[in-house]
Amino acid sequence: MPVLSGTSALRYTPVWRATTLISNDIARVSSEVSSASAEALWKYPNRWQSAFEFRRSMTMQALLYGNSFALINRTRGGEFLELLPLDPESVTLDLTGADPVYKTSSYGTLPLSSVLHLRTPGYNGLWGESPIRLCNVSMSIMAAQENMALEAYRNAANPKVALIHPGPLSPEARQRIMQDYANNHAGTINTGKPVVLAEGMKVERISSTLDDTGLAEARRYSIADVSRLYGVPVSYLSEHASSAYGTMEWLSRMYVDGCISHWCATWQAEIVAKLAAPGDVMTWDLDQLTKPSLAETMAALRTGVESGVITRNEARARLDLPPLAGLDAPTLALNMGAGGGASNIGTDTSANAIGDFTT
Repeated sequence: MPVLSGTSALRYTPVWRATTLISNDIARVSSEVSSASAEALWKYPNRWQSAFEFRRSMTMQALLYGNSFALINRTRGGEFLELLPLDPESVTLDLTGADPVYKTSSYGTLPLSSVLHLRTPGYNGLWGESPIRLCNVSMSIMAAQENMALEAYRNAANPKVALIHPGPLSPEARQRIMQDYANNHAGTINTGKPVVLAEGMKVERISSTLDDTGLAEARRYSIADVSRLYGVPVSYLSEHASSAYGTMEWLSRMYVDGCISHWCATWQAEIVAKLAAPGDVMTWDLDQLTKPSLAETMAALRTGVESGVITRNEARARLDLPPLAGLDAPTLALNMGAGGGASNIGTDTSANAIGDFTT
């Protein structure tokens, strides 16, 4: 069974969608490093790539190959200069010496501290295992399905048939009949040509387990396999989602908790270990990936305002609206005050202002 490489796996749309989705999301979310020198390098990694391009390419290489690397280029005084991406297939990890070192084709032998190494889970914790290679059986099944669909459509989706002759045929006659049928009815150029048979011959279709809806079901299974491989919900891979998924907020939170947060932690651990000083931290703002619908947002903000948890101007700020005069005091809904009456925590006593934070 041939083993797919990371690059060849990108030819299959579920893998392309999953890897580009994860890498783009990691590249676009806001993040900060408390170390000034590390933050500068995080925002401007090198002369040729923007921060977005650097993070996206590093994450995508790790998703496909299990590892991605960047040389931490320093001055002679030890100050950071830039992060230079390395070809993941040109780097190996040498564990034979007293300390592990990287062997590179471009820069020779490098210590661990000189290489920013993003990796998937691996057996020894120092080297990531390629998801494509580990799950090669699933990837090969998907490849076979794609090739089968391609050949079927090249043949104008004509089913496999048997030509049945009532009498005995010589090998030469069988070969001639088969060749004539292929020349006149195989391929898209022969679509619609009538079948003319002689000598009492008839045509019977040979059924297959992947005929009709079988191939579609098999391809849906492969999409689900890619979903399991990368932790991306099936509906994010442009597959039909069940109504049991619930709201989009719940679905996006499942994606963040089960996939994106893991990659954020992977980046964070490497950045803090290689670029920051002891005590420095890295933070990610994932709220933009879990933003609920407008109706859900409005309902939650109204509840917060009416219970006095937030002010109306604070609710407006969540909607990216400017503050308005007189909406800075917390208020309670009429049915939440002592004795069932209205209770105004602040100075705003207008009854019609309670819960009104959008006008």
